[in-house]
Amino acid sequence: MTRCPALLLLPILLLALTGKSQQVGVVLSGGGSSALAHVGFLRALEENDIPIDYIGGTSMGAVIAAMYASGYSPAIIDSLVRTTEFLQMARGEIDDLYQYYFKSYDTDASMANFKYSKGQFITSALPTYLVDPVLLDWKFMEGFTQPGVAAGENFDSLYIPFRCIAAEVSHKREVIFRDGPLDVAVRASCTYPFYLPPRRIRGELLYDGGIYNNFPANVIYRDFLPDVIIGCNVSENNGPASEDNILSQLQSMIVGQTDFDRLCEQMIIVHPATAHIGTFDFAKGEEAIGLGYEASTDSMPAILALIERRVTHEEKMKERLRFMKKFQPIEIASIQYTGLNRQQEKYVSRVMRVKNMPAPLSTLKPAYFRLFMDDKIKSVIPGAFPGDGGYELRLDVRPEKDVEMAFGGNFSSRSINTGFIGLRYNLLGTTSATLSANSYFGRLYGSVNTNLRWDVPGAFPFSVQASFTINRWDYYKSLTTFFEDVKPSFVVLYERFGGLTLRFPAGNKGMIKADALYGLTRDRYYQTSAFLSTDTADQTRFRSGALRITWDRNTLDRKQYASKGTRLKFSVKAVTGREATIPGSTSILRDTIHLDHQWLLFRARYTNYFFQKGPVGVGLHLEACYSNQDFFENYISSAIMAPVFEPLPESPTLFLPQFRSHAYTAAGMEFILRFARNLEWRMQGHIFGDYQPLVSDALNQARYSDTPKALLNASAAVVMHSPLGPLSLSANYYDQREEPWSVLFNFGYLLYNGSSRD
Repeated sequence: MTRCPALLLLPILLLALTGKSQQVGVVLSGGGSSALAHVGFLRALEENDIPIDYIGGTSMGAVIAAMYASGYSPAIIDSLVRTTEFLQMARGEIDDLYQYYFKSYDTDASMANFKYSKGQFITSALPTYLVDPVLLDWKFMEGFTQPGVAAGENFDSLYIPFRCIAAEVSHKREVIFRDGPLDVAVRASCTYPFYLPPRRIRGELLYDGGIYNNFPANVIYRDFLPDVIIGCNVSENNGPASEDNILSQLQSMIVGQTDFDRLCEQMIIVHPATAHIGTFDFAKGEEAIGLGYEASTDSMPAILALIERRVTHEEKMKERLRFMKKFQPIEIASIQYTGLNRQQEKYVSRVMRVKNMPAPLSTLKPAYFRLFMDDKIKSVIPGAFPGDGGYELRLDVRPEKDVEMAFGGNFSSRSINTGFIGLRYNLLGTTSATLSANSYFGRLYGSVNTNLRWDVPGAFPFSVQASFTINRWDYYKSLTTFFEDVKPSFVVLYERFGGLTLRFPAGNKGMIKADALYGLTRDRYYQTSAFLSTDTADQTRFRSGALRITWDRNTLDRKQYASKGTRLKFSVKAVTGREATIPGSTSILRDTIHLDHQWLLFRARYTNYFFQKGPVGVGLHLEACYSNQDFFENYISSAIMAPVFEPLPESPTLFLPQFRSHAYTAAGMEFILRFARNLEWRMQGHIFGDYQPLVSDALNQARYSDTPKALLNASAAVVMHSPLGPLSLSANYYDQREEPWSVLFNFGYLLYNGSSRD
């Protein structure tokens, strides 16, 4: 520490001579999740009646400081940062209550997405941030608008005068916020590069203030000239970047170095021991708060010796209540949209569907998230401003980019490796439309899908989709592993079909779909494993039409290897068609068979991850199916066309006739043990109850067994969730399979386009 220059000590001496009470400024550093230690620091100061006359901070320190300056007590701040909603804000998640499943698309194997619009360079298509701030922006507006308006947007008039820092990188300078909308200032200060998108304010693109000033003690001293400064610092100057640690490299590039040597003697800095808490590890918030309180308590004798003045809890609460009495309820009288043309504004207003204004801000929250969840909307930035007759809600809405490209697939220890490419083109006017296509290519699976979807918003929103799909499954080539060469029965399935789909929302979490399908399946297979390369396969062609109604409610958190949420799906399908089976050289029969078929199919599936406590999770899977489907010409063709039970990630890559049936129920449990946030061990087992087992007679034709059967399939896996997709190593078991056990290493998603047989 260096001594203060004499000129800086002069104001302190003058204040002492005139009898003015000691003024205390508090400074809170940036530091991500470790900065939650500031909550414990503030709590310790208040418990010891330490006055806080000015407060400021950077990044997460600015968030905590702004909450305190707005009149929130340390106890209230503590309770807020421990909530599930706070974790969701930090992680960019949205509560299930505000998910809008109707606007979602069918899941696919995409792992990386790139978006761009006409006239942009390819670098503009690269992702620029990891966490979507839609909930964060709303909560900042919700929590900081009232105190900001009560202060007349003058930060000196808040409950405690306040400052925060942002960084303007174009001219490499810090920006000090002294006035303006409080939520905007705090949001700009905590915009960690690559983690949150930056904010443009007064024409300048602003980032995290820690880039240039991560501990703004100089700002607090210069603006307020306090007698004493107390700081809480959880962001020590970084050590040298490691060539093996990309986070240390990013921190060295992003976070500016803080020069503590220039600070004077009338300062105490508390250093909570939070170095082991990661920058974005907000799940350790409770630990960080405790460490902040502990370090502050240890430093309290020095703080008490330096500061003679005391302000009791009762006095502070009286001042808080005096300030909070200025708060006015946020009643939204009008909504203004920016960033859109006139036609797009009409579309957005029909998506929002807001009536009966003025309305409390809370009643508009579902509409705000409904707008954000629309696939044609990239971002929504909210702001509430007082006006005549109430507040005006201003939404800066940015449409999604015109073109989206997706890449993905999976890499496995079996020859089921599959590549995926997807392309989507967005059109947004008074209605919205999407033209999309994708392709899978691999030994097991190949597919091409195209569709055109038209979305109509309003009081009764719906969508219409026309699609065409070609699928190919080659179960013969896909069973080879790195370690063995197994010769299975030869089964290759082809299908091409087109359809028209109507979708309607069923609340925020569900949808109703009505499908009309028409297509052709063409399957080739041998009815025995003892075939030669010179033999010809049997062929079954089935030209059919189908109508299907589906009710689907989905809140699962991942498209594969989910660990929370539920999914409930009912479907009814009516099928009619004509079969043509051409016997091959190994068939007992020789004549081509033509048969007409009609049947109904009822299916229900239920998944619920109903228990989570600490690192342990438990899920339940139930499934039931009934069909009055008749037999096709032979056993294999009948099994191919029968409904199938495929609960394991590996299941769709295998042809398992014993798990195909016209009438079955199934039940399973899944246990999850998380070693870390993205690393888990999973074990699941399912009992498959087949009430009408398909068996083959002496002529290889299908019939029902007289005895129902119960079969087991199970899996144990270690799964790591990477930013691109899951990495898994699993051991899988299937009853009544020649080789019941399999071991599978897989990176990516084992997900495929829909089938007309579903």
